Amino acid sequence: MQEFIISNTWKKVFVVIFVSGCILLTISYYDYAALLNYQTFVTRTYTKPTTTEEPTEVDVHNEDKRSYLVSSTKCKILDLDPFSEDAKKYFKPLKYKTCTKNDLLTYVTKEDNIATIHIDLEVIRQYTKGSLSCCYSNITRSTSPKNPDDSIKISNCKEFHNNVTIMQEAVLVKCSSKNTKVYENVHTSVRITKDVQKKISSFDNTTNQPISVLFVGVDSISRLNFRRALPNTFKFVEDHKWVSLNGYNKIDDNTFPNLMAILTGFDQLTAYKVCNPKVGGSLDKCPMLWYSYRDLGYVTGYAEDAASISTFNYLKKGFIKPPTDYYFRPYVMATEKLNKMTVSSMAYCTGPETSGERIMNLVKDFGATFKQNPHFGFFWMNTFSHNDISTPTMMDNKLKNFLTNLDNSGITNNSLIIFLSDHGIRFGDIRLTETGWLEERLPYIYFSFPPWFKQRFPNQYNNFLDNANKLTTPYDLHMTLQDILTMSQLNYTIKPSDACPKCMSLFEKIPQERSCEDANITHHWCTCSGYNPTKLDSESESRLKQVITDKLNNILLNKADVGGDKCSIYTVDEISTRISQKFSYKKIRYVLVTVKTNPKAVFETTISYTGDIVNSTLEIGPLSRLDYYAPHTYCVADAYLKKYCYCK
Repeated sequence: MQEFIISNTWKKVFVVIFVSGCILLTISYYDYAALLNYQTFVTRTYTKPTTTEEPTEVDVHNEDKRSYLVSSTKCKILDLDPFSEDAKKYFKPLKYKTCTKNDLLTYVTKEDNIATIHIDLEVIRQYTKGSLSCCYSNITRSTSPKNPDDSIKISNCKEFHNNVTIMQEAVLVKCSSKNTKVYENVHTSVRITKDVQKKISSFDNTTNQPISVLFVGVDSISRLNFRRALPNTFKFVEDHKWVSLNGYNKIDDNTFPNLMAILTGFDQLTAYKVCNPKVGGSLDKCPMLWYSYRDLGYVTGYAEDAASISTFNYLKKGFIKPPTDYYFRPYVMATEKLNKMTVSSMAYCTGPETSGERIMNLVKDFGATFKQNPHFGFFWMNTFSHNDISTPTMMDNKLKNFLTNLDNSGITNNSLIIFLSDHGIRFGDIRLTETGWLEERLPYIYFSFPPWFKQRFPNQYNNFLDNANKLTTPYDLHMTLQDILTMSQLNYTIKPSDACPKCMSLFEKIPQERSCEDANITHHWCTCSGYNPTKLDSESESRLKQVITDKLNNILLNKADVGGDKCSIYTVDEISTRISQKFSYKKIRYVLVTVKTNPKAVFETTISYTGDIVNSTLEIGPLSRLDYYAPHTYCVADAYLKKYCYCK
């Protein structure tokens, strides 16, 4: 009888263990499946629990079945598929659009530093069957003492026949037949000025070959969308062994802070304190690295298309003095006075040429002109990429051909090319997906090193390769640009980044165990821990709604002096939440919250807490706006306020 009782007991124990194991396996399967199920942030429907429960956290150290760009105990950045179903829903390749059905009637040649505009006699019949008369006007920067960046001067139009020598950096050409204008274009050419010639002559490069730098930027393109939208360009950089920083993480919302981090090492708060772009002349006093390069004998240049929204001029004062030896803003402004064709609300065509190709041509001209001289060029394109993930496809072959030209012309033999973006797309439907969240924060960045670089600097080059799959930032790029000056044996002392004292040159070995805190990336922009859909009880949801509503409306209230009172008061209609993955070195918890409001806007923020949501002190991070808000912010001019306003 005793043996029977013991046997029965063991059977019961076995059944309990077996059933418990099955339940645990089932829970584990569905928990893991949930991690791989990338749903949209806002439209997902959540089943509300009837009792208060804390969001389920996932320990990143147990997540070893997914692919990562960066993988350490402090940072894991997911390697997502650029062609996932999530992304493909919002992506439609587009064909290149020409700006004119005719060939260009005028073109520029340069020989012995003399630039000449020619009328192409072979294409005149494409424009008129009758006689043709052409004239040109010189384009110069405004001489206004307060706002010279805001306007240009156009001289009287002087008639010319067949060709004419260019005496200014930019020239407007008009051609007419029978008193009807049939053609209009703006040309420029990089000529060596007397001041630049003096600089070149005085530069001593007999002891060492200095490292030249050319930045080529395309706005709002993520690492993933670079592969998705620019496949031919991607193939070129991969085939030519350009080096990608796969863990390059933006440090703030939009272009200005991310580029200022590169040029100054400042975060946005310090940039506005030291170099307040809303005050005329402040940017001229700002310690941007192109000033250091210029003062040390480099020839410097800066050009950016879309003059009205350019980095230092959109709702900002710009520069009093040209910031570089060659400052192409007057040329760009002149092109935007021509007939424009817009694509996705951007000036894709300015006259008979695309705005993007105009910048590419400037890069080629600048790079070729100073191929044998130390130079620092910063060139940026917005017009075919800023507002849509699909529009870059229109320029894929043009970009590939442009990079091919840099290679064939020998520019890549003498310059470090930094081909990059500032961030991914920041608004639109894709931004409401898991891939959209990641893409906004991870722009593409590639480096092309001159062939002699790795022989001359083997340790630095190997360190750079070693950093390719580590967490890196614009602050590191700032330190790298300083390092280039010391590697070129120039009289320069490296200064730590003000915003990130721990950040370092990419030619040094960056620690594998690096957190977003180490790199001064706030958690809202940090990609080191993903987020997973989370069920919250109604009380927790209500509290989150309230703190976000209060934050939004307080922003408007505090900005009443610059138009906040013209903006509607918000209420939150819908909310979705995702919990951050858990790191063992952190006690703080993070929840990513996305809300739809009334009036219709979509905001996202990261909220940190240490206990439970209802009873903890909640720290609310920056608020991102995910809808396309330009049509709803016409009533205010303040750049910060525009991000939060919905005009009444």
